[in-house]
Amino acid sequence: MMPNREKTELAYMYFIPKSHKKATPLRPILNTIHAATKQISQFSDKLIRPLFDRFARQTTIVDGADLLDQLQNYIHRGYFNS
Repeated sequence: MMPNREKTELAYMYFIPKSHKKATPLRPILNTIHAATKQISQFSDKLIRPLFDRFARQTTIVDGADLLDQLQNYIHRGYFNS
């Protein structure tokens, strides 16, 4: 997990205004795509992802098709009321 010195960059932060809220607060965004900690993050994800997928799959929406499938199951079970 040694960072590549030629490709590693410092992470930087910028802000995006939330114009739909009063006083226009800022949302911080961190760009860490070439940061030295990226490989540690990927390693941690490989360890934690199977546990997350196993225990939180019922409440996680993966994509639009998954949302439609879960909504259809919700309706089929009779939980969808007007």
